[in-house]
Amino acid sequence: MPVTTLNITPAMSAALSRLQAHYGASSNAEIFRKAIAFLDVAKESEQSDGSVVIKKDNGDEIKVVMK
Repeated sequence: MPVTTLNITPAMSAALSRLQAHYGASSNAEIFRKAIAFLDVAKESEQSDGSVVIKKDNGDEIKVVMK
């Protein structure tokens, strides 16, 4: 498997730690793999303005601009 190295901010490092704990992931690489898989699925629902709308259980919607 190819190896990729990247520099991340302290805020991104903290987010990765939170996501690792939430998903029970054993590494940052596992979180990156999940994120890439999510983006690959999200692109199928991307709106013309480059956004994706996520609907929460309570009916609230969150619009995330991807482009």
